[in-house]
Amino acid sequence: MSDLRWPVLALSLSVLVLALLLLWARRPRTRAGGGGVLVAHTALLRSLPRFRSLARREQAVAALATLGAAAMVVGTVLLAARPTRPVTIEPDRNGRDIMLCLDVSASMDRWNLQVVASFRQLLSELDGERLGLTIFSGSSVAIFPLTDDYEYVDDRLDEAEAAFADGDFDYFTGAEARVPRASQTGDGLMSCLQRFEESGEQRGRAVVLASDNDPLGTGIFLLPEAAQEAVRDEVVLYGVGTPNMSDERAREFADAALTTGGEMTVVEDDGAVDDLVRAIQRLERERLESRATDIAVDDPATPFWVTLGGLGLLIGAALVGRRR
Repeated sequence: MSDLRWPVLALSLSVLVLALLLLWARRPRTRAGGGGVLVAHTALLRSLPRFRSLARREQAVAALATLGAAAMVVGTVLLAARPTRPVTIEPDRNGRDIMLCLDVSASMDRWNLQVVASFRQLLSELDGERLGLTIFSGSSVAIFPLTDDYEYVDDRLDEAEAAFADGDFDYFTGAEARVPRASQTGDGLMSCLQRFEESGEQRGRAVVLASDNDPLGTGIFLLPEAAQEAVRDEVVLYGVGTPNMSDERAREFADAALTTGGEMTVVEDDGAVDDLVRAIQRLERERLESRATDIAVDDPATPFWVTLGGLGLLIGAALVGRRR
């Protein structure tokens, strides 16, 4: 116990108890009379061993009762004020949702293949993280929702890896269905943000967006607008850019990622994608570690035992006092 949730209540109750004690102490004293018997020359009586023993016992009983009553009052006042102690809540570092968001324009096949392959290699290291995959071009298609069924995820990523390696048009049919054709990175990111579930769980959220950020046609959301939505949803964006991006498009992509607390990297070769994916894993763990929060939790144990101990003393005093 290190603090009180309602200290003013504790102070008020303490003042009330003191006031009652003062009133009791200043009450008028009544003199013995009526049926009382006056006894003179009691010095001899007081010197008797039996009398002195009984007097000591009465004093001990009174002290015991006083101590018990005081303990009960103190414990009750503290319980009423709700004692608390600080507790640091560490987030579940494996409680993350990671959505792979892949631009399936033809120019992205090589890089998407590497992203998918890298995450397949990481599956054996995951424990509690949920992974999902959404592809987009003219439209977006959820290949699989967020799940921690890693056997299922591995099967779906294996299919995606084969499709990117072989250029399997059937795999991308839903994403390429829009006529006239259009491809907007902002729309793609927005569709991936909508794949996260609304729940009370405090899970880290991240989108790994692989795109060359080369817009085609007219979209609904610009990339900066989608990034602002990610900020509102507390989703961090990690971008995988390609070497053929223009400086303007690369800068826009990087700014969008930085807005959310993430980063964008332009990969120059196949091995760089694997390094980037592992860096994302590391950054996500570090980010969640920094989200530890301190909260106050009720800690009634000490005042409860003080109150119970006081009650025990009162009962003990009563039992001793009844003995003759």
